[in-house]
Amino acid sequence: MPLTEFELIKKYFNSVTLENSNVVLGPGDDCAILAPINGQEICLSTDTMNEDVHFLGSMPGDVIASRVIAANLSDIAAMGADPSACLLAVTLDEVNEIWLDQFSRAIFSNLRHYCCPLIGGNVSKGPKISITMTVLGSIPAGKALVRSNANAGDGIYVTGFLGDSKVGLELLRSGKNQDYLVSRYCHPTPRIEEGKALRNLASSMIDVSDGLLADLGHLCTASDLGAELDLSSIPVSGYLQEEVGKELAFRFALSDSDDYELCFTVPKRLENEMNNVERSDLAPITKIGTMIPGNQIKVLSEDGSIIEIEQPGYKHF
Repeated sequence: MPLTEFELIKKYFNSVTLENSNVVLGPGDDCAILAPINGQEICLSTDTMNEDVHFLGSMPGDVIASRVIAANLSDIAAMGADPSACLLAVTLDEVNEIWLDQFSRAIFSNLRHYCCPLIGGNVSKGPKISITMTVLGSIPAGKALVRSNANAGDGIYVTGFLGDSKVGLELLRSGKNQDYLVSRYCHPTPRIEEGKALRNLASSMIDVSDGLLADLGHLCTASDLGAELDLSSIPVSGYLQEEVGKELAFRFALSDSDDYELCFTVPKRLENEMNNVERSDLAPITKIGTMIPGNQIKVLSEDGSIIEIEQPGYKHF
């Protein structure tokens, strides 16, 4: 006999709440209760992942859990904030206890790693698997990194490498195996520590979830500026170049790859201080361009010519 809704919640989503002084009441009541933290502001974000849209229906529960965590905590990272707590709503087409065990273990393992307690949520039945997470983060008042504060002349930087995730997904679909690229799609890393390290340096920031050009475009629009990118400076991994070649690697890095890296701007007067951020325990940071007046994003080749990009980023509709 399948588990009831409340039996399912108790078995898979009622793990002991992490030690967190601002959680007054966790799962089990009509609402969770959080106490305010003096001198801190609260960042909130929510994201939904749907079967056959954001992940393959054949994927194991732990992979889906990792992607849900990364998508949501990446938004917290993009503000320079610390994760504080989260809510989780799970829609299932059936009660598959093997899948639920994988999903639950990975959810709580990741949340423990990022010190982000699950404080409530919901389980329901639907035609396909759909996962919605709402995350809360905290940051010292006035320190949040928003998209709208860039200035002309600011340097443009990214963390990590771009383009890996898109090719990792294509490899999965084709049945091929390439451990690094597939892992970059299945188990992305939200750049929490990198975001925090940039609080006093970056003028604006966004996470790269829909592709570099698309997300940088959002930052440019918010700041009422354009951008000039040096194609040869955009960081692509050796694994990606080996798999698809150098030219395609750069194309994937610019387009709709959900790498969950950070793209941010730094005033020229603070660029020398970027060396202090380049710690061995953080993702590498690369300067890829400059913010410019206007409303266009120009991608320049080594000879200075403008490169046209047909697919600037992922579109939901």
